[in-house]
Formats: sequence, structure tokens, C-alpha cells
Amino acid sequence: MIPSVSAFVHSVSAASAARFGFSATQAIQSGPLKVEAFIRQCGHRFTRVEYSVYQNPWFELEEALSGQVEFTGDELCGLMLHRQGRTTWLHDPTRNVVIHKLGSSMVEPIPGLATLGELSFLHTLAQDFLLRDFGEREVDDQPARRIGLKPKQTYCSHLLSTTTFPIRHATIDFHTETLFPLSISFFPSPASPAASIVGPNTSIRVSYKDVRVLTSADCEHDFVSPPDARVFEEVEVRLQDLPERLPFAARLSGLSDHGFSVSESTVMLSIDADNKRAYATAAFSPSQPSEDTDAVETRLTVAFGNYVSCNMARRRAIFSERGVPATDETCPVTLLDRSALWEERFAGIDIKFAPVEAFFEKESVFWFLSGTGMGLDSIETIAAALFEAQDG
Repeated sequence: MIPSVSAFVHSVSAASAARFGFSATQAIQSGPLKVEAFIRQCGHRFTRVEYSVYQNPWFELEEALSGQVEFTGDELCGLMLHRQGRTTWLHDPTRNVVIHKLGSSMVEPIPGLATLGELSFLHTLAQDFLLRDFGEREVDDQPARRIGLKPKQTYCSHLLSTTTFPIRHATIDFHTETLFPLSISFFPSPASPAASIVGPNTSIRVSYKDVRVLTSADCEHDFVSPPDARVFEEVEVRLQDLPERLPFAARLSGLSDHGFSVSESTVMLSIDADNKRAYATAAFSPSQPSEDTDAVETRLTVAFGNYVSCNMARRRAIFSERGVPATDETCPVTLLDRSALWEERFAGIDIKFAPVEAFFEKESVFWFLSGTGMGLDSIETIAAALFEAQDG
């Protein structure tokens, strides 16, 4: 006898709550977005992700527009990501590099929407959703029962917390024996971050295959770096405290002479203390913001280090290919106006928001500047001043 939809869903929730962890191949698709990864989740604190496919047009768009994406899709497919509580370890076995990052980001394909191994919503299905039974069927040659879901309410408050449901409706195909979801399809709600990215009328499909249920005995916990790996620790430091943390000299205080606020600035620093290698990124805004509300906001980002990260390697390559020398022949700065790249790839785009960039190397430290709301002459002046400042 087939259990009622209510009884079936309660069984699904009970099985989900009892499941300590699982491993599976997960696929995420929505329009041109296609991501596939091996997922291994243990408890609530530990998740391992190994991407095999990462085709993300919005990710690629951000890289094309700014050049400041930390990892491209191809680069992500060579990494192993380990989320451990509130931090994440990124292991690049090809380069034998480990980065211990702040935060628990797993480079989600759709910003603002947790999709990687996220099944905690199964615990309270009957409580949170209206249910509809679509009957039994086969999904990828496996017996499944399809259940339709619609949030009972889109938003609810619990005094000290709130819950928002980012979907209009969904369907889930559950394996009739293991009660594990084989396929989850849903449409984002118009107000959700996902709708602004994939579109409110585009479905998102998450599927799992090669599922293995794990017990606590099956799960490794703390990530252990390979003994010979280069390990970078990511920390956020105040600009004024940066000199005592860096294994090389870097002077940025002179940016105040060019109208930028440096006293309250912070720097995201990744440092391999054992090998005296580091790279960092700092963002600066004007000391006195413009009163012209129609003007492009002035911003300056400076990336620098005596170690070349993946992002810095990409930027150095584009400077080599498309950069032009500074107007002052005595200054070894290379310039790049990204507006030309924008026009080549995106016909008709408004190029007033395109950044201008500069690059130089001094004392084995690589410097990359990117600015908006300024011209190529301004970024050249700032880069030249930074170049001279490194003499002390």
C-alpha cells in the first residue's frame, strides 16, 4: 500500500534528520549554467566539494568586466574545497598550495542561494510547505515519488530571527526506498537574489546520483594540509598594521595624497609565513565623496604580493597581451583601459563604468591597480607615485 503524501513526507523528514552525512555527485543546471561536483557532507560542519564542471555565465561575465574574480571556473575544477565550520580550506594539488580562507564560502554557483549539498530544508517539509502528490515514476532508472511543494508563507518572523522562502514552487523526486532526493526543480521567487540572476521564469534543477549514506565512522573531520604544501592563511588586517605582517615592504599611505582615505582601510592578506610569501588586496574610496550623483563612483583597488595568485597571473597575462606603456617612458608601468575589452565582447555596452588599470613590478613584488570613476592618466599618476614610494 502506498503511504499518503503526508506520511511519506514525514518519513522523508525523519530519514533526513537521522542521516549523519552523505556523498554524491551533484549537478546544478539553470539555463546556460551547468555545474557538477563531487559532494561529501559530514554533519553540519564539514563539507568537501570537488568541481568537475563549472560553466557559469555570470561568473564569466564578472571576470570579463572587472578581471577581479578570485578563481575562474576552469581553476575551480582543479581545486578541492573543504568547509570546516566557519572557515574553508582550498587545496590546489597541482600547485601543491593550500589557502585557509575566512568564511565558509564554497563558491556557490548562484550567489545568495545555498545549493551545494544543502538538504536541511527536508527536516521540516510538512511544517513549511503545502504538499501535492504527483505519484510514482522512474528517474534515471530508479524508483521515485514526485512531491510538489509551495511555501505556506514567503516570510515569517520568530522575534529574534526571520525565515524567508526564496522559491515560488518546487517539485522533488524522492527515491522510494532510501527517501533521498534524486532531483529538485524549483522557480525562484521574484524578490529572491536568484531571480535577479537566472530570471524569475527560469527553473533551477539540482540532482544527485551515486549517493552513499555516511555514518560518523565514515567521515573524516579536520582538514590536514599535505606536509610539503605551501599554506596561506587569509586574515583581515588594518592598513596601519600591515607592515608588521608582510614579509616584504609595501607602502600605500601615500594614496592619501591622491584623495583616498587610508586611515580606516583594511587589507585582505593571504600569507605563507614559513616561506615568506604573501599577497593582498586593499580597496580605497575618496576622502571626500563627490556630490555629483550622476558621476561614476570613484574606487581604487590595489592587489600586490611577492607571490602570484591565480587572479594575479590572469591579470599579468592580459597586461602582457593588451597593456600599453606609460606615457612617461622612464616609469616602468603598464596601463590597460578595460573599456576596449568591454566593447569587443559586449557591443553597445555603456563603457563609462569600465575600470582603468595599471601594473608594475618592483623588488620582486607585483602590483595591480584597478580604478573606476577616473581616467587612464589618473591611474598612471597613482601607479607612478606608488612605484616611487616603494623606494622608501
